Amino acid sequence: MGKKMLVIDGVEYQEWTPEGENAEEELEQMVKEHAQDIFGENSIYLDKKQKLKSLAGVGSIPDGLVIMFGNVPEWHIVEVELSSHDPYGHIVPQVDRFLNGIDNRDTRNKIIEALYDAIYGDEFLKLKTRQAIGLDKDVHKFISDLIARPPTITIVIEEYTSQLREALKKYTQKRVVEFRTFMREGVGLAVHAHVFEPPIQPLIRKIVVSDTRKEEILDTHQVEGRTTIDNLIDARMIKFGQAIYGWHKGKKYEARILPDGIRLPDGRKFSSLSMAAFRGIVGHQVNGWNWWHTTKEDGTECLLSELREEYRATHPSNP
Repeated sequence: MGKKMLVIDGVEYQEWTPEGENAEEELEQMVKEHAQDIFGENSIYLDKKQKLKSLAGVGSIPDGLVIMFGNVPEWHIVEVELSSHDPYGHIVPQVDRFLNGIDNRDTRNKIIEALYDAIYGDEFLKLKTRQAIGLDKDVHKFISDLIARPPTITIVIEEYTSQLREALKKYTQKRVVEFRTFMREGVGLAVHAHVFEPPIQPLIRKIVVSDTRKEEILDTHQVEGRTTIDNLIDARMIKFGQAIYGWHKGKKYEARILPDGIRLPDGRKFSSLSMAAFRGIVGHQVNGWNWWHTTKEDGTECLLSELREEYRATHPSNP
């Protein structure tokens, strides 16, 4: 398939193909940074380099494991691959080694403990998991029950080739996310856009534009629009001056929603929820909707993403 061009607000982006000895690592890093965009806000992504080290010795460590919460929770084995790799000689054997490994009870127990340790070693992941499954539920039992089910194989690749499609036929539970990258003309990869279809919303194509010179996500587009803080304010679900808060390393942080952005107690202002959490507090990219909490008029605490879902349920034209 030939190179494509993407035009966003009149600006041209040329397709970028990962090449060289660090190509797969570069793509893995991009996928990790945009895991919430790919797998949805009601999910957690654990990568092999940081969270899954304790799985060493189980045969094959996947690039990532994803837990997707919901009425029927799922877990995904994630492999980030390049279309230049031989599907039969490289991709399929890696997946098979891990699938064969999880047939062993000891290996499954290692996966359960690795996931539990990763979640309980991170205050944000712990809170997110407990809120997703219910504060009265046992997290270890939830993970154990989840891992007892068959996983979904998710391949994230820059081009979904016909050869890969043929090679993956044997897997009954699989998803392929074609994750294309475009770099801004005249600037290069420092300003880039990713185009992909999230597995949870296969009919929606997302475009995420990032500027690594500023270490920020500039915008997220999807074909049906997106919900903003202003939408929630117009619907009187929140108001200007309302306090929002989150936890990092056991400490509670607060901010306020103002007409010109998110203000921290030290006076710094940020244009988005994610940037206020990322640059103002935690130091790494997070999805602000899933990080910040607030208190509703009835006194109950909730994530801002939960308020957004309430809004979407009553305003279907603003997904």
